[in-house]
Amino acid sequence: MAHELTIRANGKVEMAYAGEGCWHGLGQQLEHGASIEEWQTAAGMDWKINRSRVRFGAEDNPQIFDDKHVLFRSDTKAPLGIVSPNFKIVNPKDVLEFFRDLTESAGMVLETAGTIFGGKRFWALANIGESAVIGSADVVGGYLLLSTGADGTIATTAKFTSVRVVCNNTLSMALNGKNNKDIAITHRTAFNPASMKDRLGLAHGEFSVFINAMRDLSKKTVTAKDAESLTLALVAPEEKDDKGTAKTIASKPFQNILALFNGAGKGATLAGSEGTAWGWVNAITEHVDHHARAQTADARMNSAFFGKGDDMKTRAVEIAMAM
Repeated sequence: MAHELTIRANGKVEMAYAGEGCWHGLGQQLEHGASIEEWQTAAGMDWKINRSRVRFGAEDNPQIFDDKHVLFRSDTKAPLGIVSPNFKIVNPKDVLEFFRDLTESAGMVLETAGTIFGGKRFWALANIGESAVIGSADVVGGYLLLSTGADGTIATTAKFTSVRVVCNNTLSMALNGKNNKDIAITHRTAFNPASMKDRLGLAHGEFSVFINAMRDLSKKTVTAKDAESLTLALVAPEEKDDKGTAKTIASKPFQNILALFNGAGKGATLAGSEGTAWGWVNAITEHVDHHARAQTADARMNSAFFGKGDDMKTRAVEIAMAM
């Protein structure tokens, strides 16, 4: 089975986690409170990104391009991406170092870190030390995610996310548009950890705003028919044709979302979740994080954290809040 998670020639997976195993049980387990150096080794983030001008052709007459650089791993020499000479490198170690003072003095706890696509992208996720209850027993924790890459396709991005304990669903805390609470630094600018932390502000205040909004959703009644309409607005907002609408509703992903909302989802029958807008949002997040069609579990994880799945979850919150 193929994995987006980077797997070395010796079989080591470039991912580490503290606590319970995530996604598919791969990676190295660490104790909570492990040092940044231990995380760097366990997560396989103990290599650097090197660069060289692109060259090819015969050895006695190579073609060299000064305006194109290839980035490659310092350990395996595997290529990561073709970029411009102005591309500012952020190394895997830099992502973990970002959390050093946050874990040592600000009460955060690293939960997982690793690389995907052979090292082209990498991330670290830390618990911010805040949790709250929605309804009577629905516990949600706050997290900070930092991710970047070396293939020229993504910026260095920090954002607050939430994790619903009962099902390990993740949800961005962006409440007023996807990019409102995301801090992104393009690779045309040198990565400045102190500046990014200043722009993030206090995680505790951010978490409180998010929790209050989700508690409001837990008080909004959503019927099974409402859930169908909301889901249709989410997955096919431009669909006007009755035949097309019927086909969308009959599709397996659509029916899976409705089933999760109507009781099949983890925590779906908890007070504050059953028959509410919060319950519908959680049906969407569980579908994206655990059920959405993907070639591998890693591909689903990548989508849920960084791609279309993350976008879908954010839109679901916006739709629910606009009710």
